[in-house]
Amino acid sequence: MALLILNIQDSINPAEELLRAEGAILEGHFQLTSGRHSGMYVEKIRLLQNPSAAKELCAQLATLLADYDIDCVVGPAYGGIALAFEVASLLGKSFVFCQRKDGQMTIRSGFDLNGVKRVAIVEDIVTTGGSVEEVNACLSQRGITVEVVAALVDRSGGKADFGVPFLNLLQLDIPSWEPDQCPLCAQGLPLVKPGSSDKAPAPDTTP
Repeated sequence: MALLILNIQDSINPAEELLRAEGAILEGHFQLTSGRHSGMYVEKIRLLQNPSAAKELCAQLATLLADYDIDCVVGPAYGGIALAFEVASLLGKSFVFCQRKDGQMTIRSGFDLNGVKRVAIVEDIVTTGGSVEEVNACLSQRGITVEVVAALVDRSGGKADFGVPFLNLLQLDIPSWEPDQCPLCAQGLPLVKPGSSDKAPAPDTTP
């Protein structure tokens, strides 16, 4: 099935405006989880810290998903849980979350999956799409069909392909570089590793 990408693109993207207002879009010199360096980072925690702002973006996601024939909204732990729960509530659907156990994505024990046949996966930020693909595989093993994927931010630059419609509020194509090819290192800008407890600059990797 060909990939369908729908994203809201205006001269002033309301989702981007809100994310920036919450300090969730950071500009500087960052070391990503992959080890590559980037000049921009989306800090989802800044958004989730403000329930009102998160709820506003979830309402936009719910609007995008309103016409899809689903009976459940699924979120991957941990970033997608709060968002998927709120979207499910707005749509009047049930909610399930998946988490890794022993390295494998699984549905949290205790959920009643009777009647869950067609679902939407809601994620916070899609970079490579790996978590969504793991959730999809987990659901497929249980005979559950993923009808649509939705995310606050697609930072894959449109490269993520899940074989179903992929909806997002904001699409970013953020360049990244190997450390030895990073122009920001060459400029001597301090390197920050997001997720560290104190946000202290990462060790200097410049020659």
